[in-house]
Amino acid sequence: MVQEKGNDYEDLYKAAKKLPWEKWIEQDLSFRVDAQTKDKLSNSQFATHRLKDAILDYLRDKKIPLPGIEKKIPDITIALRSFLDKFSIELSLTGESLSRRGYRVEAGLAPVRETIAQAMLAVSEWKPGKVLVDPMCGSGTVLIEAALLEKLNGEINRYILEESSVFSKLFPDFVFSKAVNPPPKAFRYFGFDHDSEAIRIAKQNAYEAGVEDWIQFEEGDVLELKNSFGEEGHIVTNPPYGDRLGKPIDNLREMYFQMGKVFKNEFPGWKLTVLCGEFSLLGKLGLKEKSHFPLRHANLKAKIVDYEMRKSGLIPQNQ
Repeated sequence: MVQEKGNDYEDLYKAAKKLPWEKWIEQDLSFRVDAQTKDKLSNSQFATHRLKDAILDYLRDKKIPLPGIEKKIPDITIALRSFLDKFSIELSLTGESLSRRGYRVEAGLAPVRETIAQAMLAVSEWKPGKVLVDPMCGSGTVLIEAALLEKLNGEINRYILEESSVFSKLFPDFVFSKAVNPPPKAFRYFGFDHDSEAIRIAKQNAYEAGVEDWIQFEEGDVLELKNSFGEEGHIVTNPPYGDRLGKPIDNLREMYFQMGKVFKNEFPGWKLTVLCGEFSLLGKLGLKEKSHFPLRHANLKAKIVDYEMRKSGLIPQNQ
């Protein structure tokens, strides 16, 4: 919406009060302010109050009925961010984050957010229709996100945006596809976890997402994984790394070493994509990195790393 320079909360108030809020906020809608500010606007709570004041004062001056203010699940979310002497006021397309698709009833331990799962799939270059295996699937997010992409023809936020008053105002002529693909006759998505409770949660989440017929979940140990899925495919997974689950780092080094052996022996010709926040563990896989994408996960520095496991007897072109 707007990006401005400002030295204090009054500069924020003045800039916000100039915006035509009646275009987006109607009487029967609720809104909230999501403020993450620092530097010149060091107090996020006070910045939130000043932005709310500006919006409501603007509407009062225009003699427009005031909307409701909802902290949990509003119709409209206004994002306020600041850095140094600059701040931005942005309008979210939905009241909640687009990553909260509503299917994750239970999360289990150290869950992957939906947006990070999508980033993992993108880095892996996986495409709908290709075989996908997550041998440490946890609550099933990676596989569920993949199945939704195929089922909804890529319009994974279709239902959320259809209900968004902001989206309909900004894009009044946009028409969403109504097509929904049926599940394949044979499974292409496979999830395993050594924890039976994680598998139960994954199945429940897949049911809530409407893709329970797309994914085969089974209890199983990654170190005992056998390739019964075909000559080509993608492994996309989020293995444990010490800081998140509290496991001794020495145990994890041995686990990653053995895991790398399983992947190389059982899945030559496949692609492997791993999310990890303990970079020293990645070397234990014994695989050559193809690419990586840095990010923050659970407030830790992490990266998504992509590997290509060459078939036996093949020499990489760069050697």
